Amino acid sequence: MNKHVRASQLGNGATGWDRPEPSSEFLAKHPAIDIEAWRQLRERTIEAAIRYGWRKVEVARRSSMPESTFSQWMSGTLMGVLANQNRVISQWLDAIDDMAGMASQIATSPTFTRTSVAEDIISMLTWAQMTAGFVMATLPAGSGKTTACRHYCNSRPHAYLATISPHTKTVHGMLVELSAELGVQENNPARYVRAIGSKLQRIGDGSLLIIDEAQNLTPEAVNQLRRFVDVHQCGVALIGNDEIAARFAKEVKASSSRDQVTSRFDRRLKKVRDPAGDARKFIEGWGVTDADAVKFLEALAARGGALRQIDRTLKLANTLLEPEEKIELKHIKAAWMSRDVGDIA
Repeated sequence: MNKHVRASQLGNGATGWDRPEPSSEFLAKHPAIDIEAWRQLRERTIEAAIRYGWRKVEVARRSSMPESTFSQWMSGTLMGVLANQNRVISQWLDAIDDMAGMASQIATSPTFTRTSVAEDIISMLTWAQMTAGFVMATLPAGSGKTTACRHYCNSRPHAYLATISPHTKTVHGMLVELSAELGVQENNPARYVRAIGSKLQRIGDGSLLIIDEAQNLTPEAVNQLRRFVDVHQCGVALIGNDEIAARFAKEVKASSSRDQVTSRFDRRLKKVRDPAGDARKFIEGWGVTDADAVKFLEALAARGGALRQIDRTLKLANTLLEPEEKIELKHIKAAWMSRDVGDIA
């Protein structure tokens, strides 16, 4: 019977990851060099599992090793070829280390930059929450819409942000997504609308539901959002690109609900007030001061993708820096060339 040593007994405070002594059959079967490698790899595996909060079944899945084989490998009872399983775990652990090393080199985007887009969106969202308004922002991709909405939700009570995908564009799909975002527990789909409405309905301080990627919504789903505004007196903001208005108008042209919906939009934000100024502020937020680098980044922002072009390029450029080196034009140009998206920007 194997003797077990728990992870918590070794000072790391972890539980659930034992270090049993290998069986005598295991020790007799495998070469000493493979057993020593196994001990080291098992320790690294436990450290990685504890660091990322993985259970044994998940480590087996992530390492592409059958669960039963991994269990035998961990417990020191494997009678198969130990070197082969050591190799599987070693390659997996090396891949984790490589990913961790790359992650440590990737710079973090500025948390929030008060651009003109951010100011206009926050103003519109505040108005919608205070007045139970139905509003829409249709701005170019990469202008900072989502970042501004996240900042608003993080700094205001009773404001919720849900993102719609092509898979959740219908009324039912949207309601499922909203239930998850709002923490609504309802097992009967027929009661989703009532449960969500009750969560959103607030007297006095108001509530706001922000729908990001709203260009994916069907007209019927947009109409359901309008009903939340009318019946439950909550604010609703549709956020997306220019497709929202054009696509919605086209699809509901023959619908009797079209006038009812379009007449209910209280405000629409459809123009970036100061795109060049927003680019400069975002570049400042990244801490880039080299004049040539700033000029190059401003030119990138004028392409499709706007601030996102700056963000993605600078993240890659920062991985090219040598220790103590400041970012310059050469790094940014190299990053832009490495991205190789010039023909689709």
